[in-house]
Amino acid sequence: MFEEEIIQTAAGSATLKRSNRRTLAISVLPNGDIELVAPMGADVEVVVEKVAKRAGWIAKQRRTFREMNAARPPLRYVTGATHLYLGRQYRLKVAVEETRGVAMRGGYLCVRVSEAVDDEVKAALEGWFRQRAGEQFAGRLQAWVEWCRNRRLPVPKLRLRRMAKRWGSAQTDGTIALNPELIHAPSACIDYVITHEICHLKHPDHGPKFRALLQQLCPDWQRLKERLERVEM
Repeated sequence: MFEEEIIQTAAGSATLKRSNRRTLAISVLPNGDIELVAPMGADVEVVVEKVAKRAGWIAKQRRTFREMNAARPPLRYVTGATHLYLGRQYRLKVAVEETRGVAMRGGYLCVRVSEAVDDEVKAALEGWFRQRAGEQFAGRLQAWVEWCRNRRLPVPKLRLRRMAKRWGSAQTDGTIALNPELIHAPSACIDYVITHEICHLKHPDHGPKFRALLQQLCPDWQRLKERLERVEM
């Protein structure tokens, strides 16, 4: 990927990126933003015309995401509230103790805090989720080390990074950045995101070779991508 810019289209402002791909890719993100990936030499006016032709589809995608987001209740940090971990709902048990910590017992996340207020419970829970994200993601990336070495690709290295619009990204040195919020998604969806980024170590863009490799390594990727978009954070 190369430098990005903001352009105005019939569907509103959109982020335009350039790559070595041959065709224009149009994506609507869960927050309603439009992301475009165009060939290096594509004229902006041509891109704008193509987006205008897909305005109906873009509006439909935005409606779908709005309905999904409206159906998601805000997270609560009290005993009995539920939170996702690896795609499964766990109920909270909040206890006031001197030592702060989180433990998973059966279908419960037991949170120990010095004061049962939302900020403390949230901080303890988010710290636990981030620690688990590091452990889970590192173990899953390790499974790709030999595959990468056999293809003379850089050994994947994990970096946890919050990203407003992405689940993951890959750098040419093998660094795979994964959004710690991904820990709430089902294991199969996490594996899809990691596979997607591993494919980028061989093919940096989203061209035909990238798509063919992703299809080979993760035949069910389209269903998993759709499932990931429905994950309630």
